[in-house]
Amino acid sequence: MRERLLESLLFFLERPSVTGGEKALCDDLEARIGRAPGWEIQRISNNLMVRRREPDPSRQKVVFAGHLDTVPQPEEPIEVRVEGDRVYGRGASDMKAGDAMMLTLLEDFDWESGRFEPQLVFYEREEGPFAENGLEAVFAGSPWVLEADLAIVPEPTTGALEVGCVGTSQVEVTFRGKSSHAARPWQGENAITKAGRFLAALHERPAEEVVVDGLSFYEVLTPTTARGGRAKNIVPDSFWVNVNHRFAPGKDIDDVKRLFDGLLGDEA
Repeated sequence: MRERLLESLLFFLERPSVTGGEKALCDDLEARIGRAPGWEIQRISNNLMVRRREPDPSRQKVVFAGHLDTVPQPEEPIEVRVEGDRVYGRGASDMKAGDAMMLTLLEDFDWESGRFEPQLVFYEREEGPFAENGLEAVFAGSPWVLEADLAIVPEPTTGALEVGCVGTSQVEVTFRGKSSHAARPWQGENAITKAGRFLAALHERPAEEVVVDGLSFYEVLTPTTARGGRAKNIVPDSFWVNVNHRFAPGKDIDDVKRLFDGLLGDEA
């Protein structure tokens, strides 16, 4: 089984699939699954929905879902390689290892004598903007996946079972200043340094554990991208930062607004 899982993982890793570039991987995956007997494939864009051609309606349905895309490579791309018990490559953890597990189950497990009826979803654009997430197209075009009794998403959790998920918001914060020559900064207001207190507070802010129905969720505020300034010799009159906020179930956009109003006050 170890060798089969490794082969499946390398299959995914050797086919780069940064968000928006999943087509080549999806093409090869569709062709590979198509060679496995007994499976029906539906494809919408770069999303594959897979189920048995002759399902057993008496069994409970279990859907496995994994995204095909990865975040971009770092400046020095990660070489796909195996070193001892470790496998390296962009997406080796998140979440091509989960995809490899799904593919191996599809190809090798004896579902005919199993207890559950399997369904598998390989989808695109998880790591991009929410509005482009491939699951929306999956739900619209293959609504049968929503009939499952249980959904398993093999994201990396270090082997722990996580029975829930935090919500997410992307909050754009803009600090306003006043331009002046860099040699006379007292004549202006530096928007970048104005953001210093806020950024320092985020840097020192620990993850907050929130318990919901006996389950622990961790709320975090993470600055992810920023930009500001017009030229190297001008005091910047604006500074923009995106903050990714992950929050526990039961909260909504109003809770997010109250949190940021309290953190920022009149500074931005």
